[in-house]
Amino acid sequence: MDLWLMMKDRSMVLSFFIIFILLSLFLLVAARKKRSEMPKTLTVLITVVGTIIIVLSLCAIVIAGTFGYNS
Repeated sequence: MDLWLMMKDRSMVLSFFIIFILLSLFLLVAARKKRSEMPKTLTVLITVVGTIIIVLSLCAIVIAGTFGYNS
């Protein structure tokens, strides 16, 4: 029950990072489907940037969920 209340309090911050994760996943899938039409360096760059954004967003979600913010 406490977890549910904590998630409700931090829903705005968490939804912001979840949107970033979804956009990055969309970017990775689009780059994967069009990889034959793009240069290899661009495909690698998009993959690395998308993965970094996903990892950082997951870390931010964990930090926001664990420590929260003062409001």
